[in-house]
This record gives sequence, structure tokens and C-alpha cells, in this order.
Amino acid sequence: MKKRSIVVTLALLLALGVGGFLVGCGDSGDSGNSGSGSDAGESNDVAMSYISVDDAKAALDANDDSYVFVDVRKAEDYAEAHIPTSVSADMDAAKDGDKASGEAALTSTLTDATGSSTGGDKKLVLICYSGKAYAQATTNILSDMGATMGNVYTLEGGMAAWTEANPDDVE
Repeated sequence: MKKRSIVVTLALLLALGVGGFLVGCGDSGDSGNSGSGSDAGESNDVAMSYISVDDAKAALDANDDSYVFVDVRKAEDYAEAHIPTSVSADMDAAKDGDKASGEAALTSTLTDATGSSTGGDKKLVLICYSGKAYAQATTNILSDMGATMGNVYTLEGGMAAWTEANPDDVE
């Protein structure tokens, strides 16, 4: 029982970002990449706004079409598991500094999902691995593209927190 308590505590700390120095959003666990080497963390990063897993789940359950869930993880990870109704915009190259690639991915995905290259008046919920580097790169690019930043949210704790809280709401 003590071992389970420790595991649960560590999982919660990581989901809340307290363990950000251990697991960054850029670390999907499939390489030795620690997420460093990206532009995330620079002083010119746009401040991110967050939405809780509970609030995101409520919007999803209510079929609130003012929200668009944008999964910014690698395309192969999206293919393995994603939040229902979410759309994929692979921001791996953007996380590593290729802003043109990120802008192209976002423009295509958002135009298909919303009719606007910046999401129009939709509330964009960015889904990252844990709510850090990929979401930050995406937020920075959306800001550069002229998106309404009051409508851009990062899912707190990313896909890791969503999966822990809603294991039956993953496709």
C-alpha cells in the first residue's frame, strides 16, 4: 500500500508540473531527449493560459462546439491514443525551433477544423505530453500568427493528466 501511495503521489506531482525538471513535454519516453534544445523557456515565450482536465472534460461532455481540442504531440503518438474529437497538429519540429513547419501544421489543421488558419473565435485547447514544451512552442507560434490569445489554453498536465483522470475517454 505504501508503494502505491508513493506512485500516486509522484504521478500527481508530475501531472501538476512540479516534476517538470524530470519530464518535460518534449520527452515522450522514446528517446534520450530531455526536451532541452528547444526554444521553450526563453524570455520571449508567450504566457500560457491553462484549462483544467475537469473543465476540458465538461466542455467535451457538453459537446460545446466553441472548443477545439488540438493535440500537438507527435503524429504517431496521436495515432496511438488521443482525446475524442481532437485534431492533430504535429509540433515536434516546431518544438525544436522550426517555426515554419509549426505554422504550416497549425494552419492546415486549424483551417480544416475551424475554417480559419488561427482558429477564428474558437477556444483552442492545446494537448501536449505534460503541458510544457510542445504547448509553449504552439502558443508562441499562434501568437506570431495573430491568434486571439485569450482563446488559447493548454490542458493542465497534458495527455498524461487526461489519461489518468479519464482512462475511458481516450481513443
